[in-house]
Amino acid sequence: MDGSMQNYVRISLYVFRYRKLVTLSVVCALVVSAFWAMNLSLAFPVVKVLFENDSLHEFVDKEIAARQATIAEHSATLQKLPESDVKRRARVQYLMGEQSGYVLMLTRIRNSVLPWVPQDRFDTMAAILAILLLATVVKGMFIYFQELLVGSIVQLTVNAIRQDCFRAALRLDIQSLGNIGTPSLMSRMTNDIEQMTQAIRVFGVTLVREPLKAGACTIWAFFVNWRLALLSVTMVPLLGLVFNFFGKRLRRASHRTMESMARIYECIAETFGAARIVIAFSGFRKHRRQFLKANRDYYTGSMKIVMLGALSRPISETMGVLCVFAALAPGAYLVLRQTDTILGIQLAAEPMSIAELATLYALLAGTLDPVRKLSSVFEQIKRGMAGCERVFGLIDQRTTVPEPPTPRVLIPHNSLISFRNVSFRYEGTDTEGIPRPLALRNISLDIRFGEVIAVVGGNGSGKSTLLSLLPRFMDPAEGQVLIDGIDIRELRTSELRSQIGLVTQETFLFNDTIYENIRYGNPTATAEMIHQAAEKAQAAGFINQLPEGYQTVIGEKGGRLSGGQRQRIALARAIVRNPSILILDEATSAVDSHSEDVIHTVLKDFAVGRTVFIITHSLSSAFLDLVTRIAVLEHGQLRAVGTVAELQQHAPSVLHMLQVDIPQTRAA
Repeated sequence: MDGSMQNYVRISLYVFRYRKLVTLSVVCALVVSAFWAMNLSLAFPVVKVLFENDSLHEFVDKEIAARQATIAEHSATLQKLPESDVKRRARVQYLMGEQSGYVLMLTRIRNSVLPWVPQDRFDTMAAILAILLLATVVKGMFIYFQELLVGSIVQLTVNAIRQDCFRAALRLDIQSLGNIGTPSLMSRMTNDIEQMTQAIRVFGVTLVREPLKAGACTIWAFFVNWRLALLSVTMVPLLGLVFNFFGKRLRRASHRTMESMARIYECIAETFGAARIVIAFSGFRKHRRQFLKANRDYYTGSMKIVMLGALSRPISETMGVLCVFAALAPGAYLVLRQTDTILGIQLAAEPMSIAELATLYALLAGTLDPVRKLSSVFEQIKRGMAGCERVFGLIDQRTTVPEPPTPRVLIPHNSLISFRNVSFRYEGTDTEGIPRPLALRNISLDIRFGEVIAVVGGNGSGKSTLLSLLPRFMDPAEGQVLIDGIDIRELRTSELRSQIGLVTQETFLFNDTIYENIRYGNPTATAEMIHQAAEKAQAAGFINQLPEGYQTVIGEKGGRLSGGQRQRIALARAIVRNPSILILDEATSAVDSHSEDVIHTVLKDFAVGRTVFIITHSLSSAFLDLVTRIAVLEHGQLRAVGTVAELQQHAPSVLHMLQVDIPQTRAA
């Protein structure tokens, strides 16, 4: 099964959840198609009344009499044929059966329908127009109900897909999310899903109703003259070839267009996410050029889709007209020449009348409108299917940090954290296809419960990478990370992370109240616990001075607070979690000396009874009385581990080379 068919099947599985609504919508479409064909078939009585000067009663009586006479002629012919002439006898018997069927149908119409039809021809015409109006109103009602049902199905289906997409993204690890990129995630969950929405709506409305309308007209046309109708149907495979030709090209073009849209999202997110830098360095021109290029790429791809769509519509309609002509040209010949054969080929049971030809024309022309609508939505379907591939690609993506099949239970950390021969390599390759170098190489480190470990080193030394392994943001390529003797890969990630508090350099806060931002660290926390956490983080003072206190909405990324205030809210968020392991990743690198002193004061009390990691490139003297040991990293390797005194005594060159800020006076 190819990728496109798999996507169709997967969407069908989502839609199948709402099969009752689907069934009702199909029933509505069937009713619409029946009324569509019925309205067109009214051409027959109209032509009879207006152009052939017959009342319907007279016409039916004449037809019954004529066909009975024909049956009598065939019966006489059959009696004259010898028993040995099997082929001709079978042919005559077939014609007799065909005429007998017509007589039976006309007799039923005379007995059940004609009593309700006026004798006067004008009254008959008025009745036909009234029936046409009523049928159109009823058809319109069912169109309304069908589109209402389909709209509900589409929204329910797309909501389910969007939820699964969001859920799948949340299950991914940090590396996988980084490889996809936030702009691409946004594009898939907005633009691509919107394209899917349009395609599913087309499937539910146009691709159900229009083929049924065409099918109803074709079936009725077969009833009028099955031989001529069959001629037009033989052209249908050509339409399929046209759709297939344009479909492949539309899907490829749609893929490129969606990638261009992702680049537009990326440009917008990058520009306005770093608005301060852009404004400060007057980088407007560069970002305008980037946005212009992304816009041009999107325009080029979109115009290719427009071109293919514009080309497919007239070609499809031309093919549809050819299908109609394939039946009407021979039909006109039969009427004008008053014959039932062309070049010796039997194309009618008897010479056709103008009314029959007009009805056949109306019914076959009635198939052109569905074909036109189908060709006009073809572009939307292919764009939607391209969106499906990208969305389902995200849903199918698997994390590189899988959950264990049989997880072990972890009691609160109270003994030892061990890194054993840990090596790690980020995914990806360089421009020559060579895998990226190891970010960590054979690191072994033991940390006893209750220690405060400073992990120091220059930029790119692997500090943050090493500590990212502890909450399993990533897994090591080699080696193990153990907590109290248990490999963390044997633990549920939720249970593991519930024991870890994290404060980062970029104190990301949510556009919500201060109360909810603190409670984010522990959703089960009570109001008292949240206030206590704020007190411990020395944030209660400035919070209480705000007009709305803890209910103050702090804006996007906490933009309504100062850097120091955001940092204290982040500390309170970690404190309310009451973790047994606390990680401060460059938490003091972007704050002033006062905020640094506040963090020091908070940690002095909060670090008791838990293991703390302080990641920094420059260890401030304010934290030396808290730090138990220092681990020095360089180029992904552990260069030295020890207390301040031990490092200054045995590895002063390492500290000097890395420019670690450890004042001699405090060390002594």
